[in-house]
Amino acid sequence: MQTRRFACFAAALMVAALVTATTPVAAKPTVSHRVKVKQAAARLDAALNQALREAGVKPAGLADDAAWARRTHLAIVGRIPTEAEIAQYKNNKSTDRGLDLVDALLDSRGYDSHMFNWWADLLRARSRLPRRISGEPYIHWIKDSIENDKPYDEMVKEMLVATGPVHQRDNGATGYLMRDRNMPEDNMSNTIRLFLGSRLECAQCHNHPFDKWSQRDYFEMVAFTGGLRYQKNPRQDPRVRELVGQAQQKFGRNGVRAVRRLYQAVSDGIYGTGTGAARLPKDYQYDDAKPLSWVHADSLFAPSVKLSAQLPNEERFRKRVRDPKKLKRILSRLRPREQDSRETLATWMTSVRNERFATVVANRMWKRAFGRGLIEPIDDIRDDTEAVIPELMTALRGLMIEVDFDLKEFQRTLYYSRHWRRAAVVAAQTPGTVADQRGPLLRRMTAEQVWDSLLTLVVNDLDSTLDPALNNRTEEVYARFDELSSGSDDDIMERTERLVLRYTKPEQFRQEMRRERQKRNAEMRAKRVAARPLLRELRIAQRDNDQEAVERITAEFQRRGIPLPGSRAGRALRDLQRASDLPSPAPGGHLLSELGQSDRDLIEAGHTDPTVPQVLALLNAFIEQRLLTNRNALLTKHLGDAKTPSAAVRTAFWSVLNRAPTGEELSTWKRDISKAKNRAVQDLVWTLVNTHEFLFIQ
Repeated sequence: MQTRRFACFAAALMVAALVTATTPVAAKPTVSHRVKVKQAAARLDAALNQALREAGVKPAGLADDAAWARRTHLAIVGRIPTEAEIAQYKNNKSTDRGLDLVDALLDSRGYDSHMFNWWADLLRARSRLPRRISGEPYIHWIKDSIENDKPYDEMVKEMLVATGPVHQRDNGATGYLMRDRNMPEDNMSNTIRLFLGSRLECAQCHNHPFDKWSQRDYFEMVAFTGGLRYQKNPRQDPRVRELVGQAQQKFGRNGVRAVRRLYQAVSDGIYGTGTGAARLPKDYQYDDAKPLSWVHADSLFAPSVKLSAQLPNEERFRKRVRDPKKLKRILSRLRPREQDSRETLATWMTSVRNERFATVVANRMWKRAFGRGLIEPIDDIRDDTEAVIPELMTALRGLMIEVDFDLKEFQRTLYYSRHWRRAAVVAAQTPGTVADQRGPLLRRMTAEQVWDSLLTLVVNDLDSTLDPALNNRTEEVYARFDELSSGSDDDIMERTERLVLRYTKPEQFRQEMRRERQKRNAEMRAKRVAARPLLRELRIAQRDNDQEAVERITAEFQRRGIPLPGSRAGRALRDLQRASDLPSPAPGGHLLSELGQSDRDLIEAGHTDPTVPQVLALLNAFIEQRLLTNRNALLTKHLGDAKTPSAAVRTAFWSVLNRAPTGEELSTWKRDISKAKNRAVQDLVWTLVNTHEFLFIQ
């Protein structure tokens, strides 16, 4: 019998070497629309096939149906399909069943979830930002944009021109600039890298050693965001001055400290439309300008955009002020006039005339689907950079503009293509060659794909558990902002008193917080007792698959303010949430972290490198605790329902690997299960989940 010990050992060697959900039913595109998408996909196929022929490279053969359906689920909704979903696909006799599947998945909530993971990695979205700033409004804005199919160019423009408090309701786009608080130079480097595919970091301190950009060029780009401020000045707010006076009178110095801390929650944000001017650094050492001199905003790429900023008259202060320290202080406060230069930057960057903008995102989406960009690296494009297949890159850029930067529609075309139907291939020995484009690259799932795929084996109807874009964490941030910004003076003084107590008598403060928690817990227990009949109705509706009743009862739970059993707040499943619903990034020590999830500090910092701790965490933590010994796990239930050893083996293979077992696999595991069913079934699942075949996208 293949034991768990053997499976663990095999998994370690592998690393060293290297819910019954149904497919969502969505409205099909119209016939004319589908024909149009097919034609666009055929044009991409033609350009690719022509390049392969000219290079003497034979394209990969076609993948079998089950492997293609599994890959399509992983690509679009970020998880493996369930056994039922595979069966539903195989039983569909339509000649367009593949296109039906693509359309259904693109219009599902799973697509929104998986797309968020991509955006979060790209935009470094974190649930918590420095200086007690919440990143949840930023995350809410990203999710809401995805759910509403907001075009890519609109998303980018909103981030670049966002203004106002970062915690204000529906103002999460400010999170992009707040992500690099007090570091406008770093933010500009990230912006150019993300959206225009060039790395300018080196030019921040000196002329770029490997590209044509000078340090002055760099600061002329930074000038577009000149004058950016990250907090409203409390001294300019009459109400804050009044509250500070009241707090000082009542509570002394700690009262002033408390009011200013409360004010930070409503004043942190993005302010200033942009002056179009920036100062060169004090150690600037080139002949074309003096240190600390002003430069005007000037774009790096065509079409050229230049601004002429209205600079302050510094000479009059240099002539009048003799004290060097006082002069330095005065000059540091001088600001050019605002002239909406951030709007100018956003309009220039997202223009269809700016070829780089469409090229970079089209290349990113191609790499996301097929594993290798037509331009590599995807974010270090230079004047002499050429796509490996220029004609295909031109076609992709044209397609991106044709669909008005609708990323979902762009992906629909990619997944309609014949190229997407090809079998996975191993990367070419010489990277950056046409050979890398002969089929989708074989690659390991991302951390989020592994996690969500594991949950598919545990949770019934996984995608139905997804939080709405506006979840409880975000609503708490908005509610606190509303209370502080519109609360009465008495409310603010009450909050101030509580903070003062925290500063001066921490033990008494903790006791009061403990009493409040106990009171809230008692109220929640009473609500749950009163809701027991409703809970019984919910279980009956779930058993009978009565979706209408489930939705009605779920709404009633929400109206009563009771966490739905099985939701985030439910004990049994509180951490069995899709990666997109967990805090971003997942807490330290979480399996997602072990599997290589990005820490969201750097752009696209996630990795798929295998490690021994990763496998041990997978084996000992998740599979043992959440799958094998969990009687409520979806796969465990299905295996328990299997009437014969053969049925159990087939259920395990179709659920985990989405294929039928071979004759040899079937006979081997049938024999083991006949001898000791429970132990052998667990060993079978253990072994399958830790194979290359499960972890890799084929």
